[in-house]
Amino acid sequence: MTPRSAVSPVPLATSTLVLVAVAQVIVAGLTFGYAGNVDPVRDPVSDYAWHRGGRLLFALALLLLIVAAATLAAAAHQAALPRTPLVTTLFVLWAAGLLVVLLFRSNLTAADPTVSGEIHRAGGAVLFASLPLAAWTLSARLRTDPRWAPAAPALRRGAVAGVVTAAAFGVAQVVGWLPAGLLERVALLAEFVIVATAATSLRRAVR
Repeated sequence: MTPRSAVSPVPLATSTLVLVAVAQVIVAGLTFGYAGNVDPVRDPVSDYAWHRGGRLLFALALLLLIVAAATLAAAAHQAALPRTPLVTTLFVLWAAGLLVVLLFRSNLTAADPTVSGEIHRAGGAVLFASLPLAAWTLSARLRTDPRWAPAAPALRRGAVAGVVTAAAFGVAQVVGWLPAGLLERVALLAEFVIVATAATSLRRAVR
């Protein structure tokens, strides 16, 4: 239980869950709504930004994730979640990757790279790599704390899923026959699951 004088992190953790859920619904809506323009098996998620209406929805999903990152960090601080400087650094890198992907537009085609597009790709690489690594490192730290140990297994499973799916998406960047678009969407789903798992763990630990 949290001290009576402390502000409960539960509302912030709940807000994180809502934000992530809405972001996932938007991505799912883009996937089905723009299937005729963007192939969900071959084309990247960022291609939605090149179609009318898609840019706004894509940006909204990213903004929701950035706000979710802020609310999750605030909830972790209020709950006195034990963490290391490495976990904090990786989490900040994840949020920074989201911001870069939001601010810099992707390449229209792989055959015509732009400075903005390459920065966008770099931001994407950072966000897909950093969050699973942060979750893995955090789960190892939580195992040593009796209050937080029950949260460690679920967080580690999410981290493993994130690492595997991110690696598969990375391989698809150089192996042309792999379904890069589908693998990216699965990797993104794994990131949603990691954030939701962390928020749920915070809610349970402070009750």
